[in-house]
Amino acid sequence: MKTILFFIALLTFPLTAAPVPLLKTAATVNGKMISTREVEQQLAPTISSLLAKYPRRGEKFQRAFAEAREEVLEELIEHKLVLSNLEERKLQIPEYIVKQDVERFVRINFDGDEQEFRKYLQSTRMTRREFERSQQEKILVQSFKREQFKDVAPATESEILSRFKQRAADLRDQTEDKITFRKIYIPAINQENPVATQQEQLALAEKLAEEVRGGADFAATAETHSSGAFADKGGLWQDTLRSDLEVGFADIIFEASKGDIVGPLKDRIGFTIVKIVKISPGPTPALDTEMRERMRKEVEMEKRSARYDEWIKMLKRTAIIRRNI
Repeated sequence: MKTILFFIALLTFPLTAAPVPLLKTAATVNGKMISTREVEQQLAPTISSLLAKYPRRGEKFQRAFAEAREEVLEELIEHKLVLSNLEERKLQIPEYIVKQDVERFVRINFDGDEQEFRKYLQSTRMTRREFERSQQEKILVQSFKREQFKDVAPATESEILSRFKQRAADLRDQTEDKITFRKIYIPAINQENPVATQQEQLALAEKLAEEVRGGADFAATAETHSSGAFADKGGLWQDTLRSDLEVGFADIIFEASKGDIVGPLKDRIGFTIVKIVKISPGPTPALDTEMRERMRKEVEMEKRSARYDEWIKMLKRTAIIRRNI
């Protein structure tokens, strides 16, 4: 739930220049429209992360946004191609399965809280009916993919072992991830200087980030300028569990490496600069019977996906696709 709520919180910041206009055509696939609204809804979590990483929304933000939008649009185009093909076969998903899927989504992401789910829908400008239709289409495509491409060669022992080696770090117990970092926090509203604007506070954060990247002592800079916790200790956060940090913030800093300086990052109330001191990943799982079966399924799913990708390429060769963004 914390992940989605973090995205909602960041989406409350208005975008000065809306990157995707609403209710217009982003693309057509064999005459079927993909609206800019659909693109925006799929992009919402990514935009939140980019807004945190690039508070100025400058060239880097625009480049990353354009890449993310292109990826989302391509996924939606493929989605429409599959749905068009399934319509010809008159395949449908029963309504009760869709409702069960939505209930499971609310239960997993919002602890069953319908009010929080409605806030999520509002933040993504999506009605419940639109969400249900989107889930129905996803279930239909997944079911088709699983059924149509099920006949693949069984995973070999060497493929299972190779897959586990590739995935072990991702499958670790991330709740046990720990990180030691130093932090400089600059509030968007300075209580000691209330006339300072948010842009001035951001400029200060950027200036401090440039100084510490240029060799200025991070701890001393934190003691002098940070308004965050442990500022009197040079902004040092020792052996902090990933689960004790805001999810979006944790995702960003755990992607960095020892010695990296990250930021300034934007959140709801200010700007943060972080220096990574140490990262201690959680324990990786054992390759027991259950994990071996999971790796077997992943290998065979990857083989099905390869066949699915070839099928999609074939559909694209004969489809009429027009992109407007």
